Amino acid sequence: MKKLSAILGTSLLALALSVPAFAAEKPISVYVNGTNLTFPAGTPYLDNNSVLVPFRVVFEKLGMQVLWDAATGTVTGTSDNLTITLKIGSKLATVNGTVKKLTVAPVSSNGTTYIPLRFVAEATGGSAVWDASSRSVQITTAVSTAASDEQAITALIRQAIQYYNEEKAVSYYNLIDDADSFSDEVTSLNYFFKNYDMRTTIETLKVLNVQGDEATAYTVEKDVRAGGYYLPDERNEYLYSLVRVNGAWKISEITNQDSTVLLTKEQAMKTTDIPQGHAAIIKDNLTKYFQAMTSENVDATLAQMSSYGEEYDAAKKESLQEFFKQLDLRYTLNNTNIYYYDAAAGEAAVYAETTVKEDKTGESVEQPMLFIFYQTETGGWTIDDFYYLD
Repeated sequence: MKKLSAILGTSLLALALSVPAFAAEKPISVYVNGTNLTFPAGTPYLDNNSVLVPFRVVFEKLGMQVLWDAATGTVTGTSDNLTITLKIGSKLATVNGTVKKLTVAPVSSNGTTYIPLRFVAEATGGSAVWDASSRSVQITTAVSTAASDEQAITALIRQAIQYYNEEKAVSYYNLIDDADSFSDEVTSLNYFFKNYDMRTTIETLKVLNVQGDEATAYTVEKDVRAGGYYLPDERNEYLYSLVRVNGAWKISEITNQDSTVLLTKEQAMKTTDIPQGHAAIIKDNLTKYFQAMTSENVDATLAQMSSYGEEYDAAKKESLQEFFKQLDLRYTLNNTNIYYYDAAAGEAAVYAETTVKEDKTGESVEQPMLFIFYQTETGGWTIDDFYYLD
């Protein structure tokens, strides 16, 4: 969500240097209330954006007794007021007798049964938050919180979203701890409001814990474009850190845990009315961009991207050099479609299907992507932003 740029200092550059998952694989860590779990029977892994883990360690850490029925391949976890049942190969589970649908089914591998971690964490009243950069899952179990604190925190977050939707930057930052230090961020957010028009709705809001004058909350928020320059619709997961200041709760930090671009292939393959000359330039520049990335040519890559001044461009160049030093990727552009074009704004959005291959291992992934192009003063087109799609 773009409003977080002012708080966290996130930049386009971090996104521009994202890579498909296989390029930086490392073991997945699982934490429960800050404690790193050890899995002697197997290793957690990612499948269809779900983390699967050996069942026994997680159930027992969450305070449940475990029953394994080898004949039916069924795992059951029980506590005083809760019974969870999952079955190998089935995407249907039960929570206190109520059938729930899973994103991925439990599986058996080398004698170990793996279950979807987020489902179990949420079924027990807690939350599982995935951090892609560290490949870790932070599980926070449900704890008792004072009803008044929970209501105040919930109201605070909803008020922040309301101010954001009403484009009230000063009011928004008045809800942030140490707001007096955010004058530059207020200016930045007002600039964003002037150029972009996004509307946010909260789909999920949970107060995870309250300990004295500190608290954390988890949200799932949906951003939908209502006008202005083009940004794709997104669904984001956030972890809010809060502090109590002079008896009132304030937001101290907002961390983006996961982002999903809400663009289907059907939407991305729709045609738009764009002059053939502009379409040809955009597609040619995209081809040159991938050729430059494959040949690890920093200057040629930057030539296809928007410039925002010497300092920004220098930082982007340094990051690209480090990127090429660490990874050896080969890109194949398989298909493109310009699905959005605004002549007055001088912008276009392009859907691209690529194959990304890791040269050392030979491993490859099919990676759909979204590119946003801006038209330059001379009539050319440059890449201003891009996203990896699920």
